[in-house]
Amino acid sequence: MSDNVDAVNTALRIRLADVEATMQALLSGEIDAVIDPRDSSPVLLALAQKALRESEERYRTIVETANEGIWLLELDGTITFVNEKLATMLVHGVPEVVGRSLYDFLPDSFHGLAAARLARAPLGLAEESDSALRHQSGREIAVLVRTSPIGDASGGCAGVLAMITDTTRRSVAERKLRESEAEYRQIVESTTDGIIKLDKYGTIVFVNARFSEMLGYAGSELVGSHVLSVVPPAEHASVRDALRRREAGASTATDTFYTHRNGTDISVNIAGSVLRDETGQFSGVLGLVRDMTERNKLQAELIVSDRMASVGTLAAGVAHEINNPLAATIANLEFLSEGVATLERDRTAVRQGDWLRLRFTEPLADAREAAERVRRIVKDLMIFSRSPVDEQQWSVDVNGVLESSLRMAWNEIRHRAELVKDLADVPVVRADDARLGQVFLNLIVNAAQAIPVGHVAQHEIRVSSRRDGDAVVVEISDTGCGIGADDLERIFDAFYTTKPVGEGTGLGLAICRRIVTDMGGTLTVRSTPGVGSTFIVTLQVATHPEAAPRAAAPAAGAAYRGRVLVVDDEDIVARGVERALDEGGHIQRAPSADAALALVLGGERYDVILCDLMMPNMTGMELHDRLVEIAPGQARRMMFMTGGAFTAEARQFITSMDLVLLEKPFGTSELRTAVQQFSASLAEGTQ
Repeated sequence: MSDNVDAVNTALRIRLADVEATMQALLSGEIDAVIDPRDSSPVLLALAQKALRESEERYRTIVETANEGIWLLELDGTITFVNEKLATMLVHGVPEVVGRSLYDFLPDSFHGLAAARLARAPLGLAEESDSALRHQSGREIAVLVRTSPIGDASGGCAGVLAMITDTTRRSVAERKLRESEAEYRQIVESTTDGIIKLDKYGTIVFVNARFSEMLGYAGSELVGSHVLSVVPPAEHASVRDALRRREAGASTATDTFYTHRNGTDISVNIAGSVLRDETGQFSGVLGLVRDMTERNKLQAELIVSDRMASVGTLAAGVAHEINNPLAATIANLEFLSEGVATLERDRTAVRQGDWLRLRFTEPLADAREAAERVRRIVKDLMIFSRSPVDEQQWSVDVNGVLESSLRMAWNEIRHRAELVKDLADVPVVRADDARLGQVFLNLIVNAAQAIPVGHVAQHEIRVSSRRDGDAVVVEISDTGCGIGADDLERIFDAFYTTKPVGEGTGLGLAICRRIVTDMGGTLTVRSTPGVGSTFIVTLQVATHPEAAPRAAAPAAGAAYRGRVLVVDDEDIVARGVERALDEGGHIQRAPSADAALALVLGGERYDVILCDLMMPNMTGMELHDRLVEIAPGQARRMMFMTGGAFTAEARQFITSMDLVLLEKPFGTSELRTAVQQFSASLAEGTQ
């Protein structure tokens, strides 16, 4: 646009310069060869007219071929000239414009701006601004106006030259750009994920509202700080490594943590994209940040749900396994009761040969064996029903967890296949026994369900374990229907299942793989349709074996003769403990932790305090803490019993203090031995 204005001004200057040059040439005699002194006026006039015509032609060509509209204005706004381009822009002919007022072609809102500009023209100012013209139809045309003053012969201002560019398209484009920018900004600010932009040094240059909300800051507080300022120190190395990988071009998602303003850590997943400048050089990272807290919580709930679904699937088999020994226990106890009644009526029966053995010894042995079977089943159920908050990784005996899972799944196996166990002597792995048991149970049940009921002798389920370097490998194989190639690629995808509708959620194998991965292991499969499948679980050997809370080992033991306080809200349990220990010692029962605390406050002292871990009102843990304050010597003499309500807090309490834990149900011999060993350790000063 400036080029065109300059061209018009140049054309005007050329016009005047041509006339002046011609006159100067004539007066100086440079062209006197063509001048007749006696007839000089006509010659000079002809030359001058020729120069003017040529100059005007050049001027008109420039003006009429310009891409901009051009008009000349007097200082009162009268239009003295308009080019065809501007007349067309207004849908008027040139004659319809010349002689009219500038204000006839301006919207009312721009009259003041135009008047001010005309008033400033004598100051010699060239100006540029956005304005508008009124089309013949009445609509407005957005234009850019550049004006420059035109001087007269005396050096004053004769008017204004205006160059006008139609900016309608540009205005539309700018409006669309603004609308697009607003739309994208709305998307960025309303997304449920956080967005963070870093420069190549890791400095935060932009965050959206969700990211600020996620961390509890205002956006202005984060911009300009380094990303490590909102990352826990333990994650600094991994974040630096992720930034280096981004600079190298990697764009994989990363799991890490951010620190909330209140100091808590937030689990997040970051999908980062590499940013590059116009030269292709790394300039930073754009990260899409997703808060994984709720997802992790939901995942934990799904894991428990799947675990309980597995137990629910086996409920009939578990009930069968419990009912059999329970029926034997009840029958033998009733038989014993009848024997006692007979003995009370006729004591001479004792002298009748094998009467005591048949009436008491054998039924008692059978009842004890049956009760022991129930205890094992309950223990297996407790492992699988444990809450996620109780889960911690300890040194776990893989073969023990496999045996427990096989007992749970036995009712599914026995009607379908022969069970073959090939368990080698393998080292412990670091895992959570409940979650590992869930994996094994799921894989064993899947193996069984891949085989139709009946024809047991024709099918086999093989469970094996072996060591492979620094890993323990468990394989669960079946001779079932196998898995097709297409399904094999997707069986670990969530909600994908090959089972009929209503028989599977498709979560089992996806959860199993996630559990094993969280333990630092792998879960893979190989299968041949019509031949069978093998699932392979690989777990790392525990490099620093760490035992679960110390439990008292069963062994034969004599009655304890010291002073014992038994604290349990279940009176039937407390009475059983009292009977087992009350042979020469002094046994006292307290029905609650409050009652036990009152006894100690009253001056009572005990050699051993055998306390239930979880009780209403005041727990065994809380009683221990109170005794530490008022009678620390008695606190050191506490050993604990638990019926299975084993929270993460309780596990941490027992482990951190290396306290003795006796798991219910326990036998008389086991109880006596545990108390004897605990008392001996106190005497030796090792407890």
